[in-house]
Amino acid sequence: MSRTLILTAALLAASTAAFAQYSGSRQEQAACRRDAVHFCRGISDENQVRSCLISHRHRISEHCRAVMKAHGAF
Repeated sequence: MSRTLILTAALLAASTAAFAQYSGSRQEQAACRRDAVHFCRGISDENQVRSCLISHRHRISEHCRAVMKAHGAF
């Protein structure tokens, strides 16, 4: 399989329903990505990741906290 085909398949897999439903901008997603990977490892459902980040609200980065506040999470 060519590298381009593998990359395309990976990008299609990443566009799951959870990603499609998320209304945040790419910058907002990037602000929380590291925290989500660190604190919510293995969780793929958007609502569960949101709950996980809320439960770790005192430990997540300031940037992610600001995004969560802007979306009414806390």
